[in-house]
Amino acid sequence: MIHFNYPNYPMQWYKNKNPVSGNAGQFNYKVLRDGDELAAWCWMGVWCMEKTKDVKERRFAFGEEGVAQAIAWLKEEFDSYSREEIESKLGFFTTEPYTPPKEESGEG
Repeated sequence: MIHFNYPNYPMQWYKNKNPVSGNAGQFNYKVLRDGDELAAWCWMGVWCMEKTKDVKERRFAFGEEGVAQAIAWLKEEFDSYSREEIESKLGFFTTEPYTPPKEESGEG
């Protein structure tokens, strides 16, 4: 059975704007300092965040409390999926990477 285990990094890691990312089966996450905030993302599937259409994002105040809140939110999101979804090995065979539509330039 796959469990969600967020790595334990010191606050200096976040202060230096180093990303924390990982996965637990099909559940993926990324946490990164963005100014005075801590941004956290999660998504399901086999593709990277940039190639996934449905990515959830939450922002928290930067600091020890914000890190704890981000981890709690990620755990809550992880727990919202069934074990079958998280442990599925079919993603490479049943999905294609998402390609965002190209932005139209204002020239013309």
